[in-house]
Amino acid sequence: MGLYERLGGEAGLDRAVRELSDRIRVDPVLGRFFEDLDYDAIVQHRSDYLIAILGGPERYSGQGMREAHRHLALTDEHMDVFLQLVRNTLVDLDVSPLDVEATVGQLDRLRPALVIPPAED
Repeated sequence: MGLYERLGGEAGLDRAVRELSDRIRVDPVLGRFFEDLDYDAIVQHRSDYLIAILGGPERYSGQGMREAHRHLALTDEHMDVFLQLVRNTLVDLDVSPLDVEATVGQLDRLRPALVIPPAED
């Protein structure tokens, strides 16, 4: 059984993404990025993308991660906060520790596409 199935399939991931999105929305570091956006559309995009990269069906049809996030100038701090929110959400949803870490590991693989490296002096 793959990670997608162990996380509850589409229903389980939709629930996790909605909970995660609620946490991101009020987070002091990440929340500001989503203030003026269509919350439901963001949640749907996030759900579609995460379902696909965690082994579920490919329904995501938006921009690539790099293109969609480049204008935000995300840092390692932003990524670390995001991953901690993912970890906390999954723990609170009683996901097994191994599946929590597997999920965080899969998402951390997105770091090179999301984080803008600091400029060298």
